[in-house]
Amino acid sequence: KLRILEKLNKLQITKYIPQSIYKEVVEKGYERSEPEADYVKGLIEKSYFKIKNPKELIEEVYPLTKADREVISLAKEIKAIVIIDEEKARQIAEKYRLEYHGTLYILLLLASKKIITKRQTIAYIDKIIELGFYLSTQDYKEVLQVLENMKD
Repeated sequence: KLRILEKLNKLQITKYIPQSIYKEVVEKGYERSEPEADYVKGLIEKSYFKIKNPKELIEEVYPLTKADREVISLAKEIKAIVIIDEEKARQIAEKYRLEYHGTLYILLLLASKKIITKRQTIAYIDKIIELGFYLSTQDYKEVLQVLENMKD
C-alpha cells in the first residue's frame, strides 16, 4: 500500500515471493478491485520479484496462513531472510533459526542506503500506522532516533 516495493530493486538482491502471495495480492486483488494488484503484477513482470514455490511446507501452525507458511518454508529452503510483520510468523521463523525482519527494517534499510530520504521514511512510517500498523510511542521514538543518527 506504500508503493515502495520498486525501491527494493535498488538493493540489488534477488527477491522471491511464493505463488500463494501472488494469487492473494494480484489475482484476488483484481477480484476485489484493489489498486495494489496492478502495481505488484507490474513489479513481477519487470522481474523485481521472482515467483518461487517451496518444495516442502512447514507444519501447520495456527494462526499462520498457507501463504505465511510458504514464505517461511521458501526462506528456510533457500536460506533467505524472511520479511514478515506478524508476531506468530516471526516466532515460527525464529524456531527455524531464520533471520527475519519487517516493514520498519525495510524502511530503515532504504533510508540508510539513501534510496529514500529520512523525511520520506517518517512519512512512510506515519502512513503504515494510519493503515493499522501498530507501533508503540517508545518504538516510534527509537525509530526516529535511529534515523537521526544516520549519516546524511
